[in-house]
Amino acid sequence: MQRAYTSLHSGTDHGQDLVTALLWARDHLRSDQHVTLWCSGQEALPKGWEARFVREGVEVVAEWPRRRGGTGPRAFAGPLVAVGFNTLDTVIEVEPFRHPMCFVGAYDPRNDERFDMHEDHPHVRWVEAFEPRNLAGPIISVPNPLIEDGVVASALESFTAMTYGGKTMYDSRDGGRVTSGLMMLHQNGHRFDPERLFSAALRAGWKGSQALCFRNVAREVARGVRKRPSERLGLGSLERWRSKASEQHPCGYLFHDS
Repeated sequence: MQRAYTSLHSGTDHGQDLVTALLWARDHLRSDQHVTLWCSGQEALPKGWEARFVREGVEVVAEWPRRRGGTGPRAFAGPLVAVGFNTLDTVIEVEPFRHPMCFVGAYDPRNDERFDMHEDHPHVRWVEAFEPRNLAGPIISVPNPLIEDGVVASALESFTAMTYGGKTMYDSRDGGRVTSGLMMLHQNGHRFDPERLFSAALRAGWKGSQALCFRNVAREVARGVRKRPSERLGLGSLERWRSKASEQHPCGYLFHDS
């Protein structure tokens, strides 16, 4: 999955970033494709620029107002440039996206000198998930590894398999097993960041809507909400995750039993 982004900063030239992203997308075109500019709304584009893009052969699709008979998110069949999306909910709906994609205007509070605080932001999750190429603006850092606890990382691999590649978190049985696994990790001292789990799930190819569901469940488990999954995993699962983590990292992890 080829990905790229431009990031926001005090000196951002929005128009230039758009052009840079479109040129990148055009460089990744195949002969039977065209570039699509997907915007949250027409106000996300510089005034008068939509006609300019159309003349250049770019399809412009506004999420709002949605045109009758317009292209739905899953119909994108070529390089995609997304702009104007403050949250990820709509953008994530196209995942897993198999074509090149550039996100214009990714925001990371750590790169914003106007504020002396480092609150999280959804755009950071997208960058962490796909490790895209930076085309303009400050680089948004991606931790390596994304999930520090190897046991949690091993568990995520199992969750991906349980949900058939991240497609069936909605199912009461498959989702119940994942919920049970998250509870098992939490109760046995393996703390996790639900946002990083979300990024890691997207990186593993989860369907976007199912990754969002997974994150929501992980948030509840991390807060200590009492969950009653319809399916439960045996403690043997935790033992296997620990064994696998130990094999992959001979130096070892700290395994904390409750």
